[in-house]
Amino acid sequence: MRGGKILRFLVSFCYVLVLSLPNTGFTQTATSAQKLYGTWYTYPLGNPETDPVRREFRHNSATGNDELIVARRCAGNFRPAIVKAVSPIEVSEDTIRILKSASDSATAQNKSVCQVSIEAASVSYTLSEDGDRVTITNPGGNPDILELARQDAANEAALPKNLYGTWLLPPVSSKERRVQTRIVFYATADRQKVRQIATCSEGNDSAVSHVDSDISIGKDQITVMESASHTQQEGTFLCRSTIKAGTWRYTLAPDGLSLTISINGGKPLKLTREAQPGLD
Repeated sequence: MRGGKILRFLVSFCYVLVLSLPNTGFTQTATSAQKLYGTWYTYPLGNPETDPVRREFRHNSATGNDELIVARRCAGNFRPAIVKAVSPIEVSEDTIRILKSASDSATAQNKSVCQVSIEAASVSYTLSEDGDRVTITNPGGNPDILELARQDAANEAALPKNLYGTWLLPPVSSKERRVQTRIVFYATADRQKVRQIATCSEGNDSAVSHVDSDISIGKDQITVMESASHTQQEGTFLCRSTIKAGTWRYTLAPDGLSLTISINGGKPLKLTREAQPGLD
């Protein structure tokens, strides 16, 4: 009988020990994941390989999972090629577990391939105090350190009304060729955008090429979120329009009729407002 009591005590003691062991494994919290929700771009801008890439953290209500979406936008023959890879994730206070590898690809301009991929991994992250920057660390990964900046529309300043419309750059002319470039600032339902339009003419030949990019507006600067390029061909005649990601510092004249822009610290360019603005 005494032996039975001792056995019951030992079983009870072991049971308490098991229940009292600390949980040293991965613990996902909804609050940690919510801090990352939104769209992020690679910081700083200026790298043509990473500028077209966006990462979005979101909750999928249909599956109940948090997800990471990596999207890339590439120039296409008629319209941009956009590819997306999606993976479920688990997020703790300092770790993101990417649960599944994924990839996507599509044909882009001149039969090139636009592709994007996600590799299953466990990565560490640090969020800035204001929540607008995140540093992701993945030792042995490519890259091993990735810095992202938030691109949510709620964190972007409103596009000044007197900046909307079409602006003309001085035309560039050679012996026979002439190129007139227009910059158009406009907005969609959820994005602020810039369009660059190049009108090229040479002899009896002419063509028009344009590209678009998302932008973010600051007090005295415009951040172009992604590089883009398009070549319009009419027979053997080529017209090319190119816009590069980076920072444009701008000054708007008090009368709203002229705009001075310095692109990535370069020589200031003076633009004049076109009387009949438009996207064409």
